[in-house]
Amino acid sequence: MELLENPVPAPRTNPVNLKKEIAKYLRKWPWFLLSMVLFYAAAKLYLRYTEPLYYSKTSLKLQESKGKSTALSDLKNLGMGVSGDNELQGETTVVVSKPILGAVAENLNLAVTFYSMGAIKEVELYRDSPVTGKIISINQPDAFWGQEMVMSPVGNNSYRFSGSKDIFRFGLPAKLSFGVVQIDAKPGARLGTPVKVVFKNPKNVVSSLESQINVSLPENKGLLMELSMVGPVPKKSEDILNELSKQYIIDGINDKNKEAQNSQDFIDERLAIISEDLSGIEGQKENFKRSNQIVDLESQASLALSKADENTKSVVTNSMQLDLVNSVLSATSGDQLLPSGLGLNSAAEAGITEYNSLLLTRNRLLKQATSENPSVVEMNKQLAALKNLIRKNLVETRETLQLQIGQANAQLNVAKGNISRYPTQEKMFRSIDRQQTLKEQLYLYLLQKREENAITLAVTAPKAKIVNPAFTTGIVEPKYSQILYGSVAAGFLLPLLLFVGLNLLDTKVHTKQHILSHLPDASVIAEIPVNAEENAIVHPNDFSVFAESFRILGSNLKFMLKAKEKGSGGVILVTSSVKGEGKTTISMNVALTLAGKSRVIIVGADIRNPQLHRFVNGKNVGLTDYLVSDEESAESYIIPSGINDNLDVLFSGQIAPNPNDLLDMKKFNDLITHLKTTYDYVVLDSAPVMLVSDTLHLVENADVVLYVVKSDFTEKEMIDFAGGFRRENLIGNMAFVLNSVKPEDTRYGNRYGYGYYSYTSDVKRKWWDFRGRV
Repeated sequence: MELLENPVPAPRTNPVNLKKEIAKYLRKWPWFLLSMVLFYAAAKLYLRYTEPLYYSKTSLKLQESKGKSTALSDLKNLGMGVSGDNELQGETTVVVSKPILGAVAENLNLAVTFYSMGAIKEVELYRDSPVTGKIISINQPDAFWGQEMVMSPVGNNSYRFSGSKDIFRFGLPAKLSFGVVQIDAKPGARLGTPVKVVFKNPKNVVSSLESQINVSLPENKGLLMELSMVGPVPKKSEDILNELSKQYIIDGINDKNKEAQNSQDFIDERLAIISEDLSGIEGQKENFKRSNQIVDLESQASLALSKADENTKSVVTNSMQLDLVNSVLSATSGDQLLPSGLGLNSAAEAGITEYNSLLLTRNRLLKQATSENPSVVEMNKQLAALKNLIRKNLVETRETLQLQIGQANAQLNVAKGNISRYPTQEKMFRSIDRQQTLKEQLYLYLLQKREENAITLAVTAPKAKIVNPAFTTGIVEPKYSQILYGSVAAGFLLPLLLFVGLNLLDTKVHTKQHILSHLPDASVIAEIPVNAEENAIVHPNDFSVFAESFRILGSNLKFMLKAKEKGSGGVILVTSSVKGEGKTTISMNVALTLAGKSRVIIVGADIRNPQLHRFVNGKNVGLTDYLVSDEESAESYIIPSGINDNLDVLFSGQIAPNPNDLLDMKKFNDLITHLKTTYDYVVLDSAPVMLVSDTLHLVENADVVLYVVKSDFTEKEMIDFAGGFRRENLIGNMAFVLNSVKPEDTRYGNRYGYGYYSYTSDVKRKWWDFRGRV
């Protein structure tokens, strides 16, 4: 009993045997191979009948706008190019707008599609179709989505749709239930077999194109725009992208021409209004000049100023001359010399000169002669005649000067009147002339812009340039390599996940590591391999793995019992959690193993469900019969095993209603004490500890407790129960025996046996037996 007082060993950790874990799944390689082959075949079949999708793209280079001002001088730039990121982003929406896509669908007849009819899949006939079709009209456009029909040839020039008896001719409209269509035969082509034709609502076609076409703006590539789409027919995708680029350019040109035409209409309208206004202003100017007798206002004003100046000068000059004439005329009243050289007319000057000369001559003559001298008298007569002539001339000159002064004053007054009117006339004239000049400038400006706008209409510069016409880069779906590799990977992962899942859901104990994972401080002293025989026992000359495992178990038991002295045997209690874990088989074979050189007795302590009679023949008289009898000795109840001379058996006896009371009797303790002195080893085959409490009375008499766990049978939670059983009963010398272990669940697996012996008695399960545990 002193062994029960040994302290419980310290917990220990068990590293994961990675090699064994991998080998556990590698044993299922046929399943992995079969799964991968099936998945690969399914992938090949899928790729064979899956319609591939091709990636097509095209590139457009948008023209950059030259900038805009607020004046009409930039009419030539209207509708051309983009000027910023916002406009560029807007063009990505314009290029896939419904009007443009509608034009694409109409030009390519995308509302009618033809398919070749196959056993498994249908292939779209695009350019290879012998016929083409178009929808002329739809009865109810809002309610019609589409319709599929089979078209069969009737002769060389006619055809019939499925479900209809009507025969239609190629090239002529055909009235169907949803509308009117027209099917045309391609020149040189002949419809020999039925084809499937699909009619779609153009609105749905546009919506489909809108979702299929992708517009992107590559970074750091300026005004570059990329259009792409994925479709089953690369030529069709390329035609759609090319037509889309074409319609986008045409739409841009139309927008530009529409704006230019609007500008042209605006200019023509303004020119008509300005021409009318200009004509009225010119008439007003004409009337103003006619009414004011103006030819050239500035010249006439200059002329008036010149005339006023001349007349003023003339008045002043003539007035001075008049004063001189009056002065000279006054001087003629006396007998003195007359002034000369005063700028009088030549006749007057000549007469005055002659008069002065003659007067001087007379005066000199009077100095020598008297006044009555004939010469003096003659000279006096001549002087008188000259003076009268001078006076007459001066009078005429004075009258002429007075007339000239009057005329000059009259002209001066007229000039002054004209000059006084010129500022008002000039103001009015300049107002009219300013309006005329403004209208003329605007008129000329609009004429110039009309010519520039005409050039803009004539020069159809596109808004975008096609950099790369549509081309197909390759297949995007299905991805052949990825699907094939993925199928192989899926074929590998599926059974792996299945086996891992089964392993995770498996709650049974299979290996020694399962016990140690729940009870790291547990001692597993033996792994008993599975045996084909139901009641297998160890024979003396048995060298099988089964027998060798019990020899190892016996050696470990002796070590645990610490080699007691002769005559002081050890009590070995064999128990388990539940019924069916093989504790009786373990008990019997442990007893046979120890009985090789020692005397051993096996006691059937499982009174409720005795099992020893499966191995040893005899009457069912034993422990219970002895405990209830008055006999002091149990020798009469002990029988030889008949298997080994050193092994005796004490059956459990009759099934008693009160096993706990019997095993708790002092007589039972005395029996164990007596057996320990008689035998080297006493093996107690007890009842399961989880079902009944009978075994608790046996623990006190046991030196070693062997706790049997059956592989593929015992639940893992039973290990936790066994640990609790050990702690609650303070069992320090308790060891586990793993029973019915498959070779692959042992430490070495299938490749090795115990010691030098090969495992030959195991019946190997076929690889296709899916019942095998992971």
